[in-house]
Formats: sequence, structure tokens, C-alpha cells
Amino acid sequence: MESSNLTEKINTFTSLVLKDAEEKRKKLLENVEKEYTERIDAKETELLQEAYENIQQNLHDAQKDANARVLHAELDAKKKLILRREEIISEVMKAAKEKVVEFTKTDEYEKWLISKIEKALFEVGKGNKTVYISSDDIRLKEKIENIADTGKITVEAASEKDFIGGAKIINNDRKISVDYSFKEMLSEEKQKFLQSSGLALS
Repeated sequence: MESSNLTEKINTFTSLVLKDAEEKRKKLLENVEKEYTERIDAKETELLQEAYENIQQNLHDAQKDANARVLHAELDAKKKLILRREEIISEVMKAAKEKVVEFTKTDEYEKWLISKIEKALFEVGKGNKTVYISSDDIRLKEKIENIADTGKITVEAASEKDFIGGAKIINNDRKISVDYSFKEMLSEEKQKFLQSSGLALS
């Protein structure tokens, strides 16, 4: 009887020990699984973050490259447009200058020139004046100096290389000038052409 009680006590003790060991084993496994899961989650998060950052960097690089290509294309197109613009302006002004040169060789030109000089002499008012004309028109010097006026008229050849005709009159006393030279007229026509043709740079 006493042996039976001892066996029962040992069995009960063993059962309790085994039960406690099983609970500790389960708890240990739970902790290991939890730690493993946390580590896996952290690694997945780290890898996902790296992947996201790589994608963002690639997108940024691609966008930067695309922007650089677009900017280069825009600059290239603008450069070509400016070059073509200059070609058109040059062609138009060259044709206009040729027409002006042709006009200076006609009989009408002398009448037109004297008329413009008379108009300019009146516009600059009283006083001594200097009339600048092209070296080709200096043959008209005496005729211009004899135009009826309120002051002395001095005629000189203009020093500008592209002074192809017309006249520039300066009132030396009043420091007033009127420019009827073809150089000035062509410059004004160039500006008008740029505006009317839409070739002016904004």
C-alpha cells in the first residue's frame, strides 16, 4: 500500500515536471517563432525599402535624363530657328539694300535727295547746319550749299561705311539732327519687318 502511494506520488511529480517542461518548451518555441517572424518582417521591410529607394532613384534618373534630352532638343531647335531667322532677315535686307542702291543711280534720286534735305533744313530750325551725304553724292555739294536757308550750310561726306545714300542734317547751333539717310531708313524698315513678320524675338 505504501509502495503504491510512493509510485503514485512519483508519477504525479513526474507528470508535473513534464507538464512544466512542455509549457516552457512551448513558450520557448513561441518566443523563437516570434523573434524569427520579427526578423523576417524586418528583413522584408528593409529589402522592400531598398527596392523602393532603387525604383525612386531610377525614376529620378530617368526623369532627369528625359528632361536633359528635352532641354537639349529645345535649345537645338531654338538655335536652328535663330539661325534661320537671321538668314531670312539678311536675305530681305540685302534685297532692300540692292533696291536702294538701284534707286541712287536714277534721275529721280537727285530730286528726292534735294527735297529731303530741304525738308530736314526746315525741321532742324534756324542756325548753321552740316549736311552729311554719301561720297557718291558729294558731286551735289555746291547745289546743296546754295539751297535757300536761314544759316550757313556745310556739306560733308559721311564717314560711315554703309552710308549708301540719303542725308543726315545737324543744326550745329541748336544740337538738333534729322536723319533721312538710307542707313537709318533701312534700320527702321528692318524693325517694321520683324514686327509684321513675327520674327521679332520676345
